Amino acid sequence: MTDFWRLSASELLEGYASRAFSPVEVVTDVLERIEQKDGALHSFLVVDRKGAMEAARRAETSWLQPSEKTLLCGVPVHVKDTIEMAGFPTTYGSLAFKENVQDDAEIVLRLRASGAVILGKTNTPEFALAAHTTNRLGPPTANPWNLGRTAGGSTGGGAAAVAAGFGPLCIGTDSAGSVRLPAAYQGIFALKPSFQRIPSVQKWRASPARSHNGPVTRTVRDAALLMTALAGPHPADPDSARHPEVNYLSFEDGHVRGARVAYSRDFGSGTPLDGEQSRIFDEAMSMLRDLGCELFEDHPPVPTGKDELEPGVWAYSGDHYAAAEALTANFWEKHGDDLTDYARPVYDGGRRALAWQYRTILRRDRAYAESVRRWFSDYDFLLTPCCPPAPPIDRVEKRDDRKGKFGFLAPFNHAYNPAASVPVGSDADGMPLAVQIVGRLGDDVGTLRVAGLMEAMKPWKHRWPQWA
Repeated sequence: MTDFWRLSASELLEGYASRAFSPVEVVTDVLERIEQKDGALHSFLVVDRKGAMEAARRAETSWLQPSEKTLLCGVPVHVKDTIEMAGFPTTYGSLAFKENVQDDAEIVLRLRASGAVILGKTNTPEFALAAHTTNRLGPPTANPWNLGRTAGGSTGGGAAAVAAGFGPLCIGTDSAGSVRLPAAYQGIFALKPSFQRIPSVQKWRASPARSHNGPVTRTVRDAALLMTALAGPHPADPDSARHPEVNYLSFEDGHVRGARVAYSRDFGSGTPLDGEQSRIFDEAMSMLRDLGCELFEDHPPVPTGKDELEPGVWAYSGDHYAAAEALTANFWEKHGDDLTDYARPVYDGGRRALAWQYRTILRRDRAYAESVRRWFSDYDFLLTPCCPPAPPIDRVEKRDDRKGKFGFLAPFNHAYNPAASVPVGSDADGMPLAVQIVGRLGDDVGTLRVAGLMEAMKPWKHRWPQWA
C-alpha cells in the first residue's frame, strides 16, 4: 500500500499495530503529498519536515517494542497557527507576529505526549477574525473541492489539509463557527466541544469568553481520539475544571432511540432555506427518524441586541487588543499598518473599548447561555442547518455577526454547548453541504454518538475531491 494519506487515524493505528506499515512510511508519504500539492491550496504556513520525521522514527521504534503505546503514536496531525508551538513562529495569521516565537501551548504538549507526529502549522485569517482564510502572509487558502472556492475560516487551512489528505487530524479553534464552517465547506467532520473541554493555556488568547478548541477530522471516531488526547482540566484554565472526565470513545456504544430532537430551519426568523440546503436538512431529519429519534419542530433562543459597545466598536474588540498588547506593548503604534482591512477596525476599536460596556455584553451572554440551558431541558439534541456551500474565493463577505453570517453557529459559542458539523451531501455543483447537531451542555459524547450513527448510515470518509 502506498496511498497512506487516504487512511483515518484509527486505520493508521490498526496498521501500525499489525505491522502492515510503519509511521516512517506514512509520514514520508504525507510529507511528499504536501510538497507536491499544497502549492495550489496554501493550507500550511510552515511544514516541520525535520521534526515530523524525527517524531515518526520515535513512533516506529515504539511500535517495534512490546511496551504499551501512547494514544496517537505515529499519527500525523497539524495545528492551527493560532496555537503556539515551539521552534517556529506562531503568527496568529498576522504580519505583525511573523517572527513571534513562543513555547509550546498546552495543546501541543498534550499532542507530543500522545505520540502524535506534528506536521506543521496551518493557515488562518488574521487573529482568526474571518470566515475565509486570507491574510497578509501569503495567498488565501483554497477549497480542494473547487480551487476557485474558499476553504472558509478561521480553521480554513487545517480543514483544507484534512480534506486534501495532508494528514487525518487537525486541532483548531472556534469562537463563532471556526471549526464547523470550514469543515462543512469541505465535507469533513468537526466538533466544537463544550466550553473548555480542551483547555486554553498559552500566551495569546483573543476570545477568552467564546473560543473553544476543537478537532477537525475525517471521521467521528478520529475526533473522539483527538478529544481523548487533548481534553481534561488544567490549573491555569479554571474553566476547564468544570467538566468531569469522560470516555469519548464510548460514543460508539449505545443508541439514540427515543431521543428527543428539536429541529429548526430558521431559528424562528422566517427566512427560508434555499432548495439545496432544504433538501439536505430533510435528509438529515429522515436519518434521525430512522435512528429512532422523536423529532419536534422548535426554535432555540437566539442572542439579542447588537454586538457593539458603541457604534463601530465590536463587542469583543477589547479582548483581541488585550491579547496583542500582552505580547507587544504599544501594539497599535508599532503594527497598526501591518493589519488586514478586516482586522484593523477591530484593533482600532479595541484600544477604545470600555470595561463597563463590555461587562454589559458579558452579562447578556451569560443570561443567553442560561436560557439555552433551560430550553434544552425539553430536548436531548437540536438539528439545525449549518451554512450554504463555500462561496467563490474572491467574493467572500466580511465577517459581521449582526448580519447573521454565523446565524446557526455562533449562538452555541455563547451558550457553550457541544456542536458538530456533520457532512450529509452536496449541491448540484458537487460542493459539500452539512447540518449541525447540538447537544446539551456537557454532552459531548452524546453529540458524537448522533454524528457517528449518521456517519454509519451515510459514510463520507471515502468521498474525496477530484483534485485530491
